[in-house]
Amino acid sequence: MTRRLILLACSLCLLAGMAMAIPCDRDSDGTLTSSELAAAILDSLDARQMGGAVEAPSPGDLRDAAFVYEHWDGRALTITDTSGQTTTLTRPIRRIALFNSDSLEMLRSIGIEPDRIVGVSKYALEDPIFYPEYQGKANLGSVWSPDYEQAAGIRPDAVFLYASISQSSCDEIEDTLSAIDPDIRFFRFDSFRPTVYADEVRTLGLLLGKREGAGRFLAFYGDATGSVAGVVDTIPVKDRIPVYLENWNDYKSAGKGSGYDEKIELAGGMNIFGDNPVEYPVVDPEAVISRNPDVIVKIVGAGETTFGGYGDDDISPFERVHRAISDRPVWNQMKAIRDGRVHIIHTDVIGGPEYFIGTAYFAKWFYPDRFPDLDPRAVHRQYLEEFQRLDYDPGKHGTFVYPA
Repeated sequence: MTRRLILLACSLCLLAGMAMAIPCDRDSDGTLTSSELAAAILDSLDARQMGGAVEAPSPGDLRDAAFVYEHWDGRALTITDTSGQTTTLTRPIRRIALFNSDSLEMLRSIGIEPDRIVGVSKYALEDPIFYPEYQGKANLGSVWSPDYEQAAGIRPDAVFLYASISQSSCDEIEDTLSAIDPDIRFFRFDSFRPTVYADEVRTLGLLLGKREGAGRFLAFYGDATGSVAGVVDTIPVKDRIPVYLENWNDYKSAGKGSGYDEKIELAGGMNIFGDNPVEYPVVDPEAVISRNPDVIVKIVGAGETTFGGYGDDDISPFERVHRAISDRPVWNQMKAIRDGRVHIIHTDVIGGPEYFIGTAYFAKWFYPDRFPDLDPRAVHRQYLEEFQRLDYDPGKHGTFVYPA
């Protein structure tokens, strides 16, 4: 290596070390103490009184130091996201860009300030009823069609991507934006998978200085999920009710280990295609008939069934889908059809961060006698009012389930 390259490498290492330093950590021991923070505050006050004649930390450094002291105990924070990627931070994240709308909803649940969000996916901007405060933010496009110019132009500190959805697309976004701005941090969270949901809330609360907000939300979430789990745990596996789930594409179901398979199990159901190794298999109508489910659940809100949800008060499309399922050839032989146990649910309350609301509906539909006091609509209303901070009553607006 030439002398010039060695000097360049040393310079880059020095700059990297400076960037990783905790602001106002005077002795550079990696811990910001109360006395160091107090000294920085006094220096700042003296500098103001003397017209800048005294050397003092910048307002940005002082603000960041206060955050690190209050939320991270004065030390660098190292976190591991859902993808397994580890990141160490010595300063707070102030400017957040999200390609993942599910994480945007989760951030709102823990109390994120809207002004810390500088860019969102096009899907958030296409939903002004649910995301009113983010209208006017930079449009980043989507994971599958990102707007790199917008994303780089808003100068984010951090970019949030999915952990398990379209990993190759998310990798490409990270690689491209890293090449444009190496200082951007990247975090991968899903914000909808039951197995990691609570852990993601805790991690985001710590990362963003919202531990109290995360704690309040997790208490609510724990009550909502615990009220179902406590009953489901008493039902022997052999007595679990058989369920056929179909997404918005006809005859496309849920196989072993899929998200919907997991949600059926959480509600105490037995997925009749839970033995299928394909995550979302297209099944034969005769196979559904032969397995004779007690309950049929159809998901709408995307693909061939783009209606309903927060911006649509018209229940008639739900009714049409309900009739169409009951009228399928020979399906009247099935127990679910004969007993009138066909249910329609919108993806807004079962496919994303609100999945626990949909799971409550599932439990109510699967075991009405075991859940006489469970009120999924009340859970939904509380979630929107207290944690999404929306003036929206799902009992008066929107279409989410049928029959109601």
